[in-house]
Amino acid sequence: MHQESDRIQNWTWKAMSEPDKAALRPHTYERLLAQGDILMRTDDHVDVVYFPISADLASIVRLEDGSAGMVTTVGREGLTGLAAFLANERLGWDIQVQIGGHAWGLPADVLRHQAKVSPDLAEQLLQLTHTSQVQAARTAICNLRHSVKHRLARWLLSTQDRTGQSQFRTTQEEVALLLGVQRTTLNAAFQTLESIGGVRIGRGNIRVVDRNALRVAACECYCARHVSA
Repeated sequence: MHQESDRIQNWTWKAMSEPDKAALRPHTYERLLAQGDILMRTDDHVDVVYFPISADLASIVRLEDGSAGMVTTVGREGLTGLAAFLANERLGWDIQVQIGGHAWGLPADVLRHQAKVSPDLAEQLLQLTHTSQVQAARTAICNLRHSVKHRLARWLLSTQDRTGQSQFRTTQEEVALLLGVQRTTLNAAFQTLESIGGVRIGRGNIRVVDRNALRVAACECYCARHVSA
C-alpha cells in the first residue's frame, strides 16, 4: 500500500495523513496531460481535481477581445481548482496544461466527502487555498510593477520547481500568451536571459541552463513565492 501511495509524487498528497490517503487512493487514476489541453473551462463546476506530478497547469482568464493571461499555476506542490471546489461554485477561469506531463485525477465528490469527515484534510485544503490567493496577489502586482525580463526569469525558475524538469516543450508564443505580453517583447527578454547563460532556446523547447543566473535576473516575487509556499 505504501508503494502505491509513493507513486503519487505530489507534495500535497504526500503531506496528507495515511488514513486520508487510504480513503482517497482507490479513487485516483493517472493521466498523461498534453501541452495546450484545456482540462476545465470558466463555466465548469469542478468535478475532478488533479494532483500534478510532472505537468504544470495554469489558470487562464480570457477576455472578450481574445486576449488572455495567467493568474496562477500549479504543479507538483498542489492541486487544481481548489477555491471553486471548496465553494462548490463554477470555476471562473480555464485550467490549461502549460507544460505537459503526468498528473493524478480524483473525483471532486470523493475529496469533498473526505474533507467533511477529516478535520486535518479540511485544514490542509484551506491552507492551500490561502497559498493560492497569495500567489495570485503576488502575480497581479508583479505584472504591474516588474519588467518582462524579471517576470520571465521568475516564470522559468518557478516552472522548473513545479515540474522537476529543466527542459520545457513549449514555444515563445505560448509563453507570451501566459505572461500576457507581446511576442516581440518576450523575445527581447529571452535574448537577454540567453546572453547571461541562464536559458537556451531551441525549436519548440526551452531549457534552463543556469539557475543562479536566472535568480539574479528574477524579481523579488520569486523569493516571496517560496516564503509563502
